[in-house]
Amino acid sequence: MTAAAPTRLILVRHGQTDANAGGRMQGQQDVPLNDTGRRQAADVATRLVAFAPDGIVSSDLSRAAATAEAIAAATGAPITTDPQLREINIGTWQGKTSAQVAADNPWYLEAIRTGADFRRSATGETSQEAAARVAEALRGLAAERAGRTTVVVGHGWALRGGLCLALGLGMEAFHVLGGLWNCSWSEVDVTDRWRLISYNNVVPRADAEAAPANRAPAGADATADRAPASTGTEATADPAAPGAGEIA
Repeated sequence: MTAAAPTRLILVRHGQTDANAGGRMQGQQDVPLNDTGRRQAADVATRLVAFAPDGIVSSDLSRAAATAEAIAAATGAPITTDPQLREINIGTWQGKTSAQVAADNPWYLEAIRTGADFRRSATGETSQEAAARVAEALRGLAAERAGRTTVVVGHGWALRGGLCLALGLGMEAFHVLGGLWNCSWSEVDVTDRWRLISYNNVVPRADAEAAPANRAPAGADATADRAPASTGTEATADPAAPGAGEIA
């Protein structure tokens, strides 16, 4: 009896933006890729060819959509968009640095450090709300695209939080997983359970373009969409940086 083909999700964080590089939180603000981000997208696209994806599902925000387009050009896989994959909504904190948010909200950095579930400004989402939204999207894709390999292009905080819940780990695992680098990819196999095969893979770069300048200070909120370790939320996160837990 032939075994069923595995259901595989390849989760990709979008390439760098100027907000990422500058340590500013983006949230659901629509910020395009910069030159570095476009180069990162082209680089990761060549690596993903080996997975022979059947399709690509992307957040509809332009930084994710442009990354998905680069992957589609290399792999030939068709793209669909899903707003449910958007970054965590940080409301009026969009465009601010973590330091600016902390200046107006003295509790903010401690909440990040302790992993508290809090709302990002009066009009934004809580950690649990955003993670549940993305986890629901991932579970839906796994069910709809059973037996296929799908590239999912999204955002640093959102993919990380959604993955915590989809894997059944809970948000307690958020800081354990660490921040996602721009254009990193993570592999998940889905059968009767979810299994994380690899996490936060990146194309080696001699110029280390996603490193020190994008590193977030301790307690930084990765809700802004920067690199793995930035002061905003999801900026350019450095997975090794202390407190790289929140940058959207």
